[in-house]
Amino acid sequence: MNSSKRTRGLAVALATVVSCAAAPSLAAASSSWRLAQPPPPQGAPFKTALGPPGDLQFWAANRGLLGVEGNSLIARGIYYFNGEQWRPLAVVCGGSADTMRIAWAGPDEFWTVSAPSSPRIGDGISLCHFKGGEVVGSYGTLPQSADPYQPMNAAACSGPNDCWFGGGASRDPSGTRAGAFRIHWNGTALTTSYGPQGRAISDLEPFAGTFYESLYAGSRRETPDAAVNRTPEPTPLLLHSLAAGLFAGDPFVPAAEPGVPSDGSELLALDANGERLWAVGGGAASGPAVPSGGVVARQPLVATKSSGPFVELEMSAPVGTFSDSDRFADVAAVPASATAWAAVQSFAERRSNNARAKVALLNAETGAVSVERLPASGSGRGSATRVACPSAEQCWLATWAGWLFQYSDGNALPLDNDPAFERLISFRPNESAAQFVPDTPPVDDSLLLAPPPVEVEPVAVTPTKVVKLKPLLKGVRSKLRGMTLRISFTLVRKAKVSLVARRKGKVVARSKAKLMMPGKRSVSLRLKRKQWPTKLAFAAVEPGQKVDDDDAIVTRRPNRR
Repeated sequence: MNSSKRTRGLAVALATVVSCAAAPSLAAASSSWRLAQPPPPQGAPFKTALGPPGDLQFWAANRGLLGVEGNSLIARGIYYFNGEQWRPLAVVCGGSADTMRIAWAGPDEFWTVSAPSSPRIGDGISLCHFKGGEVVGSYGTLPQSADPYQPMNAAACSGPNDCWFGGGASRDPSGTRAGAFRIHWNGTALTTSYGPQGRAISDLEPFAGTFYESLYAGSRRETPDAAVNRTPEPTPLLLHSLAAGLFAGDPFVPAAEPGVPSDGSELLALDANGERLWAVGGGAASGPAVPSGGVVARQPLVATKSSGPFVELEMSAPVGTFSDSDRFADVAAVPASATAWAAVQSFAERRSNNARAKVALLNAETGAVSVERLPASGSGRGSATRVACPSAEQCWLATWAGWLFQYSDGNALPLDNDPAFERLISFRPNESAAQFVPDTPPVDDSLLLAPPPVEVEPVAVTPTKVVKLKPLLKGVRSKLRGMTLRISFTLVRKAKVSLVARRKGKVVARSKAKLMMPGKRSVSLRLKRKQWPTKLAFAAVEPGQKVDDDDAIVTRRPNRR
């Protein structure tokens, strides 16, 4: 709200209080916010905080994802809501709360901006593609590569073949491309781009057949930089829209406020419900205008767009509702309405674990504002950080400490039992610059279940004259089908042959000895998973042969003089 509009006097303030209390569209009387924390982790007696949240996104009211940074009790990763409760879904492809983001691409398909796989380190420099209950792609580049991924903190998809990811401003190694870094997924490949302007991207959102991005004032989040790689703008533009594959500035600019420089505002989040797009923020905490206190003093900033251009919301709130250091850190458009919930953060308490969270319900048509503190009483559970509304009567708020509050009318939701979300995901593929999603699972070349090598033990001979014979066996091949090992070979001479399997010197399986004629032959052996052999050997006996070891191939015959 503009400061020039904050001097309307006590009469306006009182009238606003009455209008807020009388506006049934702001919050149904039957619905309310309440703590809804997941069950405690195994071994813990009480419910616990999950750690700072990276992102909170829903495909449906009974299908949601929450990225958590984790803490000493909670592993970093992703939680899943099935309509009844939250539980861990993945312990891979997570990251810090500042950069970890989630973008739904389909009912069982989504992407995350994450930290790279071990041993590489860094936040927001890799991408994970989840589909059908597994990570089907993990993408990252080495810093010294020709086209390295830069840190990202924004993600959005309009479908499985159209996703955008973005972050801070940078330059590529050649120095020819500069500006805000982006990656686009077209269904088969990822393509990087820079610019056209170097303010960092704070959020991305599909709306009305295209994509919009909101921007910080500077080249990095909460970085008071003065030298930003960007195209000069007479008036800073905080919104971009996609046209013909390129992002260009939207003409919206915040209304001038006394004492607030032209680059003293920034937008932190976007959200849409199909009919209206919301953009929220407040005083800039990045860019050259940032004071020593860390944020430009101004009231929270809201802009909305339906069929026309973006319009700044003139909020009708009692004097003192917001301080000049309050900002809207996140926004959730309420489906089928002109309202949205916003996470209110005091800049000084943005990373507080014990502050009482504040959430504001905004009305785009009337400007009315209703603010609640969570919990309503008792000690705080952390500052409001992420908010999402999958339906008009189902909203969620995550605090910086990792506590979850649910806005609900109390009616039970149907249980989501999609098999893609039933098991814990703990594997991610090795990252490479080029990966694709195959129609069928790739051939297993890990050799994890390959049979142990067939070993031919040394020939036992007497220290007398012998006639050197050709090897009894040649062309040995092995093939494993299920738990049955089949060894094929060419037998040079008539012999009685069996196959012996040992594990740490102990015989764990043996085939029945069979008399075989020369030619192509095979032996099968049934194995047990818990007694997997570490060594295989043939026992072969030729007619008239003396056997010294029935587990070794013996090629010695009587002496010929």
